[in-house]
Amino acid sequence: MRTTVTTLLSLGLVSAAVATELKPPPTQRNFVACPVVLDTEDVPCWIAEYEGERYFLTVQTGRSRGVVFSPQLMHKVLVEGTLTDEPRMCGGLVLKDVKLSVMEYEVSPECNTILPGDGYRTTGPRPIGPDGDPPGDRKSTAVPLPRDPEQTPAAIRARLERMAANRERGEFVIPYYFDSNYLPFPVEQATVDQAADYAAMVNASRVEVVGYRGAVILSNGEVMTEREGLAEQRARTVANILHDFGVPKEALVVSWVDEPQHQGGVRDYEKRRVTITVIP
Repeated sequence: MRTTVTTLLSLGLVSAAVATELKPPPTQRNFVACPVVLDTEDVPCWIAEYEGERYFLTVQTGRSRGVVFSPQLMHKVLVEGTLTDEPRMCGGLVLKDVKLSVMEYEVSPECNTILPGDGYRTTGPRPIGPDGDPPGDRKSTAVPLPRDPEQTPAAIRARLERMAANRERGEFVIPYYFDSNYLPFPVEQATVDQAADYAAMVNASRVEVVGYRGAVILSNGEVMTEREGLAEQRARTVANILHDFGVPKEALVVSWVDEPQHQGGVRDYEKRRVTITVIP
């Protein structure tokens, strides 16, 4: 496996926060807080408090088709999202395009609050499945999430076959939670599968894997930066998986950009990624 290291100026921060003059737009909410569980029916509801306001995070279900994972008690959570004018849920303001990253490397005993449901019921769209339905005799009020017809396995396979017939370059992007090298199921793992499948379809001459690490501009003007070395870890992990899935080592070109990247506090999580480029 050929390795190219991109050496760039690092901010010198490891999962730390420092003040900056840059702030996200007022429509954004990026903050770290203790998640709180409301014992609502028919499934628990997760909220967080920030600067005197309550925010709805998610409901306690399994993950399906890209829905955010639930937070964890005993750990703080990084919340990144855009304010909406939707009706409050569980008493909290609703964020769209929300990303929740558990601060898994730090135990926070103070984050252990469970409150009564206060009569709230979780009735919004959410996964319905083995770990999405409520336990016992309670009837689910869940509304199934709409399924994107372009993201079904058959549609994805057909798109890859069309690309292969035209000998197109394949571009695949794998997002990550903050400070994590974990490749979640199903979306992120499926993306690596698709890249490996496409490389086999076109008998790829080269498969370029580039890892990145990110920074987050918090609403209070602080910057949180992922730990050093994470971009390399992400790139190497994905490259190893691709090799395990049949991509020859001699076709893999692995590199990483260690300088933390952000987007000014708007969807900064898009910069925490690995890109895979399959070249016929």
